Amino acid sequence: MSFIMSSEPLDSPELYAQYHDRGGYHVAWTRVKQMSPVEVRQTVLAAGLRGRGGAAFPTAKKWELAASVDSPTRVLIVNGAEGEPGSFKDRTLMTVSPHRLIEGILIASHAIGATEIIFYINDQFGDSIRSLETALKEASCQGLPTDRIQLRPETHTYIAGEETALINALMGRPPQPWHKPPYPTTQGYLGLPTVVNNVETLAVLPLIFEKGVPWFIKHHPMLFSVSGDVKNPGVYEMPLGTTLDHLLRSAGGPSQAGIQAVLPGGFSMPWLTAEHFNANLDYETMRHLGTGLGASVIVLGSERSLYDQSCDIAQFFARESCGKCPLCVRGTRTLAEQLVLLGSNLTPGMIADLVQTAKKFRHKGICSYLDTAAHMVENYAVSLVAPSV
Repeated sequence: MSFIMSSEPLDSPELYAQYHDRGGYHVAWTRVKQMSPVEVRQTVLAAGLRGRGGAAFPTAKKWELAASVDSPTRVLIVNGAEGEPGSFKDRTLMTVSPHRLIEGILIASHAIGATEIIFYINDQFGDSIRSLETALKEASCQGLPTDRIQLRPETHTYIAGEETALINALMGRPPQPWHKPPYPTTQGYLGLPTVVNNVETLAVLPLIFEKGVPWFIKHHPMLFSVSGDVKNPGVYEMPLGTTLDHLLRSAGGPSQAGIQAVLPGGFSMPWLTAEHFNANLDYETMRHLGTGLGASVIVLGSERSLYDQSCDIAQFFARESCGKCPLCVRGTRTLAEQLVLLGSNLTPGMIADLVQTAKKFRHKGICSYLDTAAHMVENYAVSLVAPSV
């Protein structure tokens, strides 16, 4: 059964009446309004909710950092960018279940005392924008405090998925990250304490207050965008900790002879290969395996070339660098060029050189972008080209 989205297949966005009939607004939001912001934050902390955009930072801790700043004005920014290749779960949520998301926004706003709510959305998501506009009007007509939610369609770049780059874009500046500190929670949008939350992170909040913390800890529903070489690509709702093999089987299994590798978190997270397909999809297990959960699950069939895919991803990082940090521009280009020039038949010496180049650029950029690109190339060289190294 689906919990985050409607359990009934929908050919169009879920309307207010439909959402209300399944408990929307009059269960979770009614309870939250009777709670203090501190109580709301403590409840979400107890539930163990982490950000669903890829960083997996504890949601309530981020809220607490912003709420602790002595300021009459706080800002909540909804990150509807979804620029990670292969991800479409947030787009699906915004289009099909807009009221679930809006209720989550209201809960988060109450938890941090937000006086301004900005909804950053990729301007290419026309269906999502129309769905949200309709839902916001419906909610407002029902007396819900949605008039202060500003829907801001923006031309999106990959780096604007990073929260400080996103904030800069909303302020009319180039979408480039800034060096931390200051952190957005203390000095973000227009210098105000700011929380940036991913769409799915917000959409799952009502469940905590509808069904309670013990239920949420037990079931912990998550959305996975599954694409690539599977028979039935799509958005799948599974409990946190489900095995990768179960998710792949739910997606119909391989569309070709077999599956040789899976990106469990889009281009930002290194591959898992066949020996890891029984691993649990949870934060600790993925970290132990040198990768992580993220926005999308990309499946690579056995008839594709891992080397070609690795080159494509390295070139993607080189192309999408925002240009603010010269070392990042040079580093991502160097990694991509070296991988391409070396070719697919790498000797142990070539692999060592490639790994050394990647290590040289680790932890050197203003944000984590260069580190991610270097980490990916390093892992490809070691685990995909020569597992024994």
